[in-house]
Amino acid sequence: AASHTGVDNIRENIIENARFTPQRAKYKVYIIDEVHMLSISAFNALLKTLEEPPEHVIFILATTEIHRVPETIMSRCQRFDFKRITVPDLVKRLQFVAGSEKVEIEEELLLNIARRAEGSVRDAEVTLSQVLAIGGKKITLAEVEMVIPRSNIEQVIVLFKHILEDDGPSALAVINKLVEEGINISEFTKELIDFVRRLLLGKVSSNYSELSALAVNSDSAKELKDLVGKKSLKRLVNIIEVILTRTNQFRFSPIIQLPLELAVLELCQNSENILPPIAPPVKKPSAKPVAAVPEKKVISQGNNASFEKIKERWTDIVAGLKEHNHSLSLSLRNSVPYAIKGNQLTIGFLYKLHADRIKTPGVLQIIEQVIEKETGVKVQAKGAVLDKDEFNDMLQPAVEPGGSKDVFDQVMETFGSELVQDEEK
Repeated sequence: AASHTGVDNIRENIIENARFTPQRAKYKVYIIDEVHMLSISAFNALLKTLEEPPEHVIFILATTEIHRVPETIMSRCQRFDFKRITVPDLVKRLQFVAGSEKVEIEEELLLNIARRAEGSVRDAEVTLSQVLAIGGKKITLAEVEMVIPRSNIEQVIVLFKHILEDDGPSALAVINKLVEEGINISEFTKELIDFVRRLLLGKVSSNYSELSALAVNSDSAKELKDLVGKKSLKRLVNIIEVILTRTNQFRFSPIIQLPLELAVLELCQNSENILPPIAPPVKKPSAKPVAAVPEKKVISQGNNASFEKIKERWTDIVAGLKEHNHSLSLSLRNSVPYAIKGNQLTIGFLYKLHADRIKTPGVLQIIEQVIEKETGVKVQAKGAVLDKDEFNDMLQPAVEPGGSKDVFDQVMETFGSELVQDEEK
């Protein structure tokens, strides 16, 4: 149905042909794969035939997305849900197939095939057929490594033990040995996560059927059961959470094994103190202003004239900054000359973002040079954040010599734009 979604396909290929009885067999069987891909019109066209199918016709509708099949269709069908096959059952199936071909295959190899199939009999048998193509009456794991990569389950178990024993150096040694051997660390980590997950499920339910599938032999199976029995559920959950959170950084890490190393070290630091999932630190807003704001405007005797001159020329000063730094000029449009003491000028800002801007190296020197050029007054500048009311009290309209500017003109000047068309509505 994925490539025949329309109503015409249903009418021509199914409905019309379904009327005729089969020539040899007792039934005609129509298997419509990915049936959820049919259009609504196609479903409606098929509905009548499903309601009253000919006696010689059987319809099988297959889908992986049952929720996309209309209720009117589902109500006229018997529903069978296929489920994944467990690893032990898959191994038995593969042993049967291999026995039928009179070929002896190592159990570890069959376990590896079954794990990689993820519950699919078809995938497991396809992989087995590739193994059988090698030939011979006895096939070992070493002979098929080019077809099926060796499972890392043994190294996973060793690493997991070191984590539980809080043995960070040994755990790091395992990881670096894997890197030296060319093992894909990302895939290894997925295997590690799946391993701990199965242990976790085994901890919750002692009858969990796939717990035995983790082991490569009977001795390993017993050892895993002992591990599950000794460690708390909380500890296993913590291990998964930390590994998942850290390994999300794989694609950003310049060193491929670094996220896994960090996860291991974090887990080995103190197993008794269960750490929460790692989250980026929340930066709390600083209670302190960028610079100490004077309680009130302090103006030294003899500097009143200089301060008044700076206030009068502030618009020109801000505009003059554009020649040196356009974005700086924009930042200082939300500022006012606040106070002067001696030769130190305090510039008041409404927003901390703008006040932080002038802390950049070299910025204060530019401001001081432009102030001296526009007013002839030498000052040392610094910034401070003002509260809204205080800022508004000191704010003066931006007035250019010879006239006033509205907001539209200021925006045009700030962004270096020009008026292309003016339409009155």
